[in-house]
Amino acid sequence: MALQGHGRLPVSSESAFEILFVLILIWMVAGPLSGLVLTAQTCASGLFTKSARQVQSTRDLATEVLKKTSTIKDLEKRLADTQLELTTARQQAKDTQRLRELLGLRDRLDRKTIAAEIVTRSPDNWFEEVTIDKGSLDHIVKGSAVITNRGVVGQVVSVSEKASVVRLLTDPDQKLGVLIPRIGQPGVLTGHRREPAVIDYIPIGTSVETGDQVVCLGNGGIFPAGHPVGVVAGVRRDVNGTTLSVAVRLSENYYDLSQVLVVPPEDF
Repeated sequence: MALQGHGRLPVSSESAFEILFVLILIWMVAGPLSGLVLTAQTCASGLFTKSARQVQSTRDLATEVLKKTSTIKDLEKRLADTQLELTTARQQAKDTQRLRELLGLRDRLDRKTIAAEIVTRSPDNWFEEVTIDKGSLDHIVKGSAVITNRGVVGQVVSVSEKASVVRLLTDPDQKLGVLIPRIGQPGVLTGHRREPAVIDYIPIGTSVETGDQVVCLGNGGIFPAGHPVGVVAGVRRDVNGTTLSVAVRLSENYYDLSQVLVVPPEDF
């Protein structure tokens, strides 16, 4: 019995052994686990850092885009302002040139003339009437011819103290005695709004040709004789086949009228 008692480990020794075994086991398990936790922490830290960098990079890119957009808008505004200034300068140069031409025309005419500017025109009758800034106080009278250096504009049909209404040559109600100088053929020209004006009732056999000049006949003392009217654009037989109808492309640009000369009748 005593031998058996000496052959067994003391209880305290067994407990110590068990404790040691558990500690070794914990160390074996905890070692890789702590490495795994460290690795996870490292990955999480790396992802956070990367995300933070990406956010900052996106912010920087957005800021740069906003700066570029602002710069582009500023450049576009400067370009628009420059184009407006250029357009204004060109229009002023064009007006100045027209004024010089009108002054030159006034010097060539042996009749009284009054310079005027077109101030209004109605969209409803764009090819029929315009209003000029001169009236009876400036010695404008009804029936006066209105011209430019390029050609005939029309005729004054009503007058107030400070303004007058001009019926354009493109109005079908406006008639004008004209002459084709090359062949000495007179006729009466009628406006057709946007279409070429027409000289009707030219005798068959008349040698009118495309490109022939058409000028004012000058009878009646209203329109200056020989002043440009337009150019023959085409010739055809009338419906009845007994006369010719001559299409005339008018010399003046009725889309772009600004300054004119008013020529009162010779007996005024």
